[in-house]
Amino acid sequence: MSVFPLGLVGLSVVFVASSMAGGSSWSFLGLTIDRLSVVFLFLGSTVGAVVFRFSRVYLEGDPGRSRFLRWLLVTVSAACVMMLSTHLVLLFVGWLVTSVGLHQLLTFYGDRNESKAPARKKFLISRLGDLFLGSAIVLIGLTWSTLDLNELRSRWAEPMVGPWPTVIGLLIVVAALTKSAQFPFHSWLPETMESPTPVSALMHAGIINAGGVVLIRFAPLISRVPESLFLLSLVGSVTMAVGLLAMWSQVSVKRALAWSTVAQMGFMMVQCGLAVYPAAVLHIVGHGFYKAWGFLRSSELPRGGMIWPAFPIGNRLATIAAGVVVAIPALVAASWVFGVSPLESSGEAALGTILALSMGVVWSIVLESSDLAIHSASRPTRLALLVFLDLVTAFCGMALYRGAGLFLAPVLGDLPIPTGPTAWATAWLPVLVLTVLIVVRAGLPGLVGTRRGRSWFVQAQHGFYLGAVADRIVGLIWTRWIGEGRGHA
Repeated sequence: MSVFPLGLVGLSVVFVASSMAGGSSWSFLGLTIDRLSVVFLFLGSTVGAVVFRFSRVYLEGDPGRSRFLRWLLVTVSAACVMMLSTHLVLLFVGWLVTSVGLHQLLTFYGDRNESKAPARKKFLISRLGDLFLGSAIVLIGLTWSTLDLNELRSRWAEPMVGPWPTVIGLLIVVAALTKSAQFPFHSWLPETMESPTPVSALMHAGIINAGGVVLIRFAPLISRVPESLFLLSLVGSVTMAVGLLAMWSQVSVKRALAWSTVAQMGFMMVQCGLAVYPAAVLHIVGHGFYKAWGFLRSSELPRGGMIWPAFPIGNRLATIAAGVVVAIPALVAASWVFGVSPLESSGEAALGTILALSMGVVWSIVLESSDLAIHSASRPTRLALLVFLDLVTAFCGMALYRGAGLFLAPVLGDLPIPTGPTAWATAWLPVLVLTVLIVVRAGLPGLVGTRRGRSWFVQAQHGFYLGAVADRIVGLIWTRWIGEGRGHA
């Protein structure tokens, strides 16, 4: 049993190497090996193998270890099937079995009352996602008379007539929102800390990305439905805001990591809403490996919470603005060198602006922090290093984005560039939300010293009590329709 995860990793490495060498895609029994699927397979299999190896030691001596490892393998295998599936029935089976396996892992310690409420919420939300995705698949079959994504990509490139493409696109988006813990379906994720640490690592590093994986598979359809893109941008922005505000207030490192995942998944949805799918793929891979590392070594990490020192908000915002001003020409130059045209795409323009804002925040952290090695250097030296860092970040970021776009082009095809007022609203909504969050974050050290600030801190620490509202709704549904003695939740 222990050989299987390592064998899957080895197979994925071979597939990735073949794709990079220019190998063409090939399909069998509803599974397709192409450049997109092998990237996701490499992430899923690697995280699965590391978590499996960690679990064998972590649960040594536990009487339920064999049962845990079996369900872990089932969950990882189902996730890999979902990542490789281009036949929609097989994709749905992988989607469903992954959810069932994860539920068994979340309720591994079934006698812990603290684990029941979030598991119940996850169970019901997953069934809602099953309903939306299943309905979309049925409508796809009725509308285009095929359930093969390889055939559907060419159909979706043709002009779409009638309301059904919009309905199908919205159904797929809502299904993805439920799968990736988006507002208002998010509160269960930070509450699952009673499950074993390997479950948190697998869930936050791999399974939670399933919504993004499905969206990117359906990109040729989603990109042609402006309402779907706007919904992704809107919900992703709200989720990102809730996740970051809650994360900044946590004192437990594992809960901070969990709320970080909520915010990161919100940003992933924003990227899909901006139709910058190569960036979303890079984000899924980078966040997956980082979050697996973070959870598996969470016992070694310092306590979470706000890390910025008290600093005049005006000076802090001025520093951030200076970093943004320097970052913009660096990004423009990098875009020109690598052939990216943000002025022709509202989504790419918004993504570049978000990157510039992020680089401005880095300026503030570096210039204010006393813990970094360069703190002892003179201010001009630090400024010179930050300008150099902006250039490196801009060129590396654009190179990765352009490289990912070229690598995935044979799979994603020639996607349309969203235009019109809806496209611009979709693009600049997350920029506005992130700007407000940066201003709020800059003033937090001073805000928490006030009565209103302390009240906000408590509310944010508890996720603004959205989980309590969800608990009441789930409790009513569970008691009335499922019953206390059933469902093993």
